[in-house]
Amino acid sequence: MTDPTPFNRLLGERVRRLVEKDGRSMEAISLAAGMGPHTVGRIVRGHAVKVDTLFTILLEVKATGEVLSAVYADFVEFRKERAHG
Repeated sequence: MTDPTPFNRLLGERVRRLVEKDGRSMEAISLAAGMGPHTVGRIVRGHAVKVDTLFTILLEVKATGEVLSAVYADFVEFRKERAHG
């Protein structure tokens, strides 16, 4: 795997905190969301993730609108930085 982007690292950290708050293991959340057992772990480690997978996981851990807004803001910032080199 190539190094995670700054956005993927930040997203992984946000998901890790949500998992801790939820209290279930990454594997349990992955399976409850109908994903493979290592999906959440891959996100936490900074692997790229499809939007539908991300939102399914965020729904499973009951992410708030505030968290969703923060993820979007992080993405917008990442795109700006990438566009301006």
